[in-house]
Amino acid sequence: MPEIIPTLAVALVFLTAFSLLLFENWRLSIGALALQYTGAFLLVAQSWPMQIAVVKLVAGWMSVAVFGMALIDHFQETEQETILNLPGRLFRTLVAILVGLVIISLLPDILNWFLGATLRQGLGGAFLLGLGLLHLGLSTSPGRVIIGLLTVISGFEVVYAAVETSILLTSLLAVVNLGIAFVGAYLLSLSSLDIAEEIGE
Repeated sequence: MPEIIPTLAVALVFLTAFSLLLFENWRLSIGALALQYTGAFLLVAQSWPMQIAVVKLVAGWMSVAVFGMALIDHFQETEQETILNLPGRLFRTLVAILVGLVIISLLPDILNWFLGATLRQGLGGAFLLGLGLLHLGLSTSPGRVIIGLLTVISGFEVVYAAVETSILLTSLLAVVNLGIAFVGAYLLSLSSLDIAEEIGE
């Protein structure tokens, strides 16, 4: 794999995780999540055989499809969407920059924890983990929490790919991704039903 591709993959996962944190638009969230899985696939492919790494990509896109359909139904039924104001976006931007600086400063330790991980894998995986956890800490709605969880799982897969190449583990992580997406879709459907009942009353 050419050296430029992992570098672009790191930039891609950072930008997508940052955009998921910064923007609440559901259309943008679906597209960013799909691109994020593409970047994670390119990083994982540095350690895993291509046939196994493709499982990560396919499972990720299937998760996006399942969760994305639920998001579309939810917002079409409720017609409610959170819009961050300028101070909120500024705060999230500053915190994301701070998290990025902390990750860069801890990168040597991260590479020591995950022996065999390349510099770009460590950086990309840590960005996904850090920004995903930040997303979880700043979100309350079920949809945003699920997006944060999917981001964290992707980050774990990237850094753990250098340590373990088991087909069983790959399958389990694919099932975890799909399971989280289905749980998110179920929670969104419950939320839509509750709002519909309140409107009916």
